[in-house]
Amino acid sequence: MRLFNGLSFWLLYFAPALIAWYRVRHGGAIVGRLGGIAVINALIGWTVIGWFLLLANAFGLNPVAWFVLRFGQHLVSSATAPTGGQTDLPATSRDVACGQCGGSGSIMCSTCGGRGSWYNPPSGERGVAQLQTCPACTSSGRLRCPYCGGSGRLAGPIV
Repeated sequence: MRLFNGLSFWLLYFAPALIAWYRVRHGGAIVGRLGGIAVINALIGWTVIGWFLLLANAFGLNPVAWFVLRFGQHLVSSATAPTGGQTDLPATSRDVACGQCGGSGSIMCSTCGGRGSWYNPPSGERGVAQLQTCPACTSSGRLRCPYCGGSGRLAGPIV
């Protein structure tokens, strides 16, 4: 029973690294490199927050960038507020359009070139061309912008 509890603990402790390894092995995307996730998992996996952040990275999400963007906007808007609590401009007017997606929140899929699907050439003499849908964008031709997280806006300059 003691051996089972010990193995269970270590499997759970290294779950982010194991999930990242599995996803890389089967062609999935992760944030960062597999070795980096494993080393960071060994060093700060004992912290609950660190473990959850590594788990999100193993599943291909980057919650740190999202949190910094949202929290940074809040800090900028609260730091520039006068003592009366009123600002001249609403916080969203300081935001600027994302330069990567042009403010739309999405970018063209590089896998299908924005088409969403394509025809595979016929196989054999009497083959029929098969319509292949893009697995990256699920035939929409667009992907969520990784720079703004799909919002289309970035925090403007600190005033």
